Amino acid sequence: MAGNKTNKMKKSLTFIAFALLLHTATVYAQPSPSADPTGQVVLPDNTIVSGNIKDNIRKKGEVIVLNGEQKTKYKAGDISSVQIGSLQYISLNYTFYEVIFAGKNLTLLRKANEPAGIQYNGSDAVPINSEGNIDDLFIKKNSDASLQLITKKNIKEVLGSVCSSCAATVDAAKFDAGSVKKAVAGCDGCK
Repeated sequence: MAGNKTNKMKKSLTFIAFALLLHTATVYAQPSPSADPTGQVVLPDNTIVSGNIKDNIRKKGEVIVLNGEQKTKYKAGDISSVQIGSLQYISLNYTFYEVIFAGKNLTLLRKANEPAGIQYNGSDAVPINSEGNIDDLFIKKNSDASLQLITKKNIKEVLGSVCSSCAATVDAAKFDAGSVKKAVAGCDGCK
């Protein structure tokens, strides 16, 4: 009988120790506000706002700059670009795009959020749409503001028209950001 009581006590102590260990690991695994990466936001007038940046691009289509006690939210329509740690985003038509490759002539972008359905220009409601889905790839000629959607089906013709002076190839069976980046970088290098 005493042995049974001892076993129950050992099991209870083991469970309590495990629960405390799990709680401690969970608390220390949570990022603290000071762990936000340092970065900068470039506003349309080329003003630079620096500080710790909380990335809410995919969830809410915004970034939050924490500068001391001051906390400022920016939507895609409020800024030109943002750098968060090593990631670079640009803003076009109320949408954030991650810069995958930035070359001399071409830029490869990945759509990072869907713009809000309606933006306001003063009191006038303006519906906003953007082509493609989140994580779709786009190519942009640096001399032109328009974006061209790249899909598995159109990759060969898009690269053929953009890279007319050289043969940029990508394996359509292996259509991912890495292989498209390599093809765009090759195309940018031969322009």
